[in-house]
Amino acid sequence: MQIEIPDELAAAVAEIAAKTGQDAQSLVAEMVTEAIKMRRVPGIIFAEGATGRRARVGGTGIEVFEVIGLYEAVDRDRQKVQENLPQLDSYQIDMAISYCEAYPEDIRPYLLTDEEEIAAMEAFWEANPYARPPWRRRPQDAADAADSAAVKSRV
Repeated sequence: MQIEIPDELAAAVAEIAAKTGQDAQSLVAEMVTEAIKMRRVPGIIFAEGATGRRARVGGTGIEVFEVIGLYEAVDRDRQKVQENLPQLDSYQIDMAISYCEAYPEDIRPYLLTDEEEIAAMEAFWEANPYARPPWRRRPQDAADAADSAAVKSRV
């Protein structure tokens, strides 16, 4: 398919392509894809994130994958999502869920499995044993804390 666009739009595409380092054709394809997704799920916007452009709940700065991660963590209880994200109304929560249902391939890569989440927390606690919750502490954590306290008291 070929389309003709007004010169001022072509100039804008060229400017954005130059800033982003994309070629004009792939940029236009990205823009059209995002426009279709925003039309299919009104209220969703796209914005640059640390790993590229991602879907957000319009007007909030909250990314859809954050809402969905919480939604799944609370066993898909919309009321609990609302309690944990009080800045979102029920329509915005429904919008994020609708987007995920329509475009799971956009969201799933950002969600961790239970095993991945546990491994990430264990790695964090390994590097930062003081941050491990008391009910998750291991015997060597207590010994490490005692050694650390002894060193501090000698200094």
